Amino acid sequence: MKRLILFTLSLIALCAQPADIMAQGKDLVVVMNRNYTYEDPRWNQSVTLKQGEAITVVDDGSANYDYWPYPAANVVIPKKVTRLAGTKGEHYIIINGTNVRFREGPSTRYGYYCYNAENTASVYHNQFIHDNNKPKTDDFGLAARWEPYYLPKGTRLPYLGQQNGFYKTKFNNNIFYISAKYCIRK
Repeated sequence: MKRLILFTLSLIALCAQPADIMAQGKDLVVVMNRNYTYEDPRWNQSVTLKQGEAITVVDDGSANYDYWPYPAANVVIPKKVTRLAGTKGEHYIIINGTNVRFREGPSTRYGYYCYNAENTASVYHNQFIHDNNKPKTDDFGLAARWEPYYLPKGTRLPYLGQQNGFYKTKFNNNIFYISAKYCIRK
């Protein structure tokens, strides 16, 4: 009985913290085939993902993806309204390394994209951080432990240009720079 209770509590804890689990290798970047409108679960208003916009989703093996635009709320996106980058003839990049950082600019001097591993209630769950300046709290003063955000090796991303040995890409409404030595351009 004690093991069953511990297992159940572990399962509940696992389900209650999806954002940081997903950020560590279960995500997939897809591009919208067409505009898709969903209801914002926080404010009960419509939000439109535009055709050509890249978003990070969870590949759950069914007909839908889970999209987590907020730390504590997901949106279901039908797979049929999305595609992988490059399937419509446009250029794309493929991550060809592990633990590849997403930079704010085209140099290692820029901050890298992190997620709040404490999974606090802040709507600002992800942000660019510098190693020498990791905040201990989020924007609301809640405890925060910032960890680098990684996508798995083999992930396709839209190609938006190259500068100083870095590829420029965009997903989840953010511009990122990734070192070209950890990517393949197609």
